[in-house]
Amino acid sequence: MNIEFGYSDGSGNTYRIKSEKTITLEYIPVKPKYSSSGIYNGGDPVIKELNNAQYEQILFTLNKAIHNKECQIENRIKMSGMITKKTNKFKDMVIISPDSRELKLIESVLQELIKK
Repeated sequence: MNIEFGYSDGSGNTYRIKSEKTITLEYIPVKPKYSSSGIYNGGDPVIKELNNAQYEQILFTLNKAIHNKECQIENRIKMSGMITKKTNKFKDMVIISPDSRELKLIESVLQELIKK
């Protein structure tokens, strides 16, 4: 089964994790003309292949937030995070509170993975 996770951070940068023939992490940064300030630049795009350990690490982190209702909020607000999970049959979305440990952990893991 193909699974795709997406994560949008509080600045609007997007990360996509795809498991098809290979496992990839794609970072799609916000450019100034699309940022709320008109100035913010999320940097350069990145596409990386992940190994199984890296994939398991990010899946664990995202699923932990998906299953923890206490870190979730109903509406997207500034600096909140948004996780999407798509399978062949379903699409799910949760919004993570900007003050939560889960959000900080997700962003930390993703930043580390795109740097490696």
